[in-house]
Amino acid sequence: MARLVLFDIDLTLIHTKGAGRTAMDTAFERLHGVTKATAGVSFDGRTDRAIFSEVIERHGVAEGAIERAVAEFSEAYLEEFPRFLVEKGGEVLPGVPALLDALEREVPGFGLATGNLRRGAAAKLGHFGLWERFSGGGFGDGYTVRAELVAAGIVELAGALGVAAVPGDAIVLGDTPLDVEAAHIAGARALGVGTGRFSVAELLASGAEFAVDDLADTERVLEILLG
Repeated sequence: MARLVLFDIDLTLIHTKGAGRTAMDTAFERLHGVTKATAGVSFDGRTDRAIFSEVIERHGVAEGAIERAVAEFSEAYLEEFPRFLVEKGGEVLPGVPALLDALEREVPGFGLATGNLRRGAAAKLGHFGLWERFSGGGFGDGYTVRAELVAAGIVELAGALGVAAVPGDAIVLGDTPLDVEAAHIAGARALGVGTGRFSVAELLASGAEFAVDDLADTERVLEILLG
């Protein structure tokens, strides 16, 4: 059996201190003249595509097909994002480098299950020197439903590792109940990580098979991931 391990990014691996939201607001203002366009829009566990679509619909700026408006917004966001990553600083969350080091010794590779656009994920993780450590995964470019990107991520990661894409062999790490729900719909298990806006108790209540306060206890997290 090949264990397929997939990580969420934001508030699971890293904290960008609001760089993404600021870049989205700046991009939308540049395109449409609307300030603070994402105010009141929830980001927790959602895909970038879903967020972009909601913002566009809220402000009624799609002058044609929604697909074109989303594509324009996405591109503008990706142009703005790198400078805000630098300005905001951000941090790698506790235990992440040590866990990735240990996991590399135990499995042939691991991946991502993130609502970020693939290029956005590369920018975020690349900023912290982590992007090259991941073998593939699922991203938010083509999905508004998180479970669909998790399922796609399992397939992509398995293909990259040359193993069977068996959802029951996958475990997804994430900081929100939506991560847990998406993992289960895709047929995987979930490890909740309490470094976001949800506590261990809340993540367990949402159905996570496991939950930890953070990823600092390498031995314990490895036991869960490989068990």
